[in-house]
Amino acid sequence: MKNQKQFYENATKNLLSKLNDMGLSDTDKKKAIFYTKLLRESFKYDEIKKFTFLSGENDIWDFGYDSAGFCRIASITFSLAMGFQDWRLMCIDKMKWPGKMDHHYLQHVPSGTFFDITYDQFEVYGEKVPYEIGTPTTFGLVPGDSVLRFAKAMDIDIFGMLKGKTKTV
Repeated sequence: MKNQKQFYENATKNLLSKLNDMGLSDTDKKKAIFYTKLLRESFKYDEIKKFTFLSGENDIWDFGYDSAGFCRIASITFSLAMGFQDWRLMCIDKMKWPGKMDHHYLQHVPSGTFFDITYDQFEVYGEKVPYEIGTPTTFGLVPGDSVLRFAKAMDIDIFGMLKGKTKTV
């Protein structure tokens, strides 16, 4: 296994570099950089993992790598923070790839570029995500959802973002 801490830091740098190549406006690029850094930093904290993942049905909060388990959560949060119109939530069904679980990521609609805030949760173990087989999916937010627990732990107003009433940066 690779040095996970260094691999994680390099993955964050790769994501930030990718944002530079997407043709974002200066304002959107600043927001995207801010939220990428914020989300990636938050994945490191046990308190945030526990608050996000522990629920009445689930007693597992650490999935062995900092970004593991956060794909849907981070993708939805990032999309909403960015105004969500230009970001499509995508999903690869667990039955269609060897990843053994559904995987969520984003597609930047204007450029067609895939943006996966948690891609490294697979690559750290040598697995490549086949983005081209993913399909668009809905946010599907329900009360008690892990996205809402994560947002609460981060003091992010998800519903304000949905309504366009919350300043995101």
